[in-house]
Amino acid sequence: MRNSLKTPMNQAQMLVLQVVKEQYNEEDLEELKQLLIDFNHRKMQQHLDQTVAKKGYTTQDFENILKGHNRITH
Repeated sequence: MRNSLKTPMNQAQMLVLQVVKEQYNEEDLEELKQLLIDFNHRKMQQHLDQTVAKKGYTTQDFENILKGHNRITH
């Protein structure tokens, strides 16, 4: 069978395929899914925290955004 993927897999995708090459029951699959979700959440939160620190955003900046004042004043 020919590989019909248009976009090659990245290293993370290949690693996941290597790790999950065995058959898992539904409970294990749900646990694996949650692990991946948690991992992605942590990575996104780290990136957000770094961006907020780098840009120097404050609580007041976020409160202004929530109030509809879309401009940050620094």
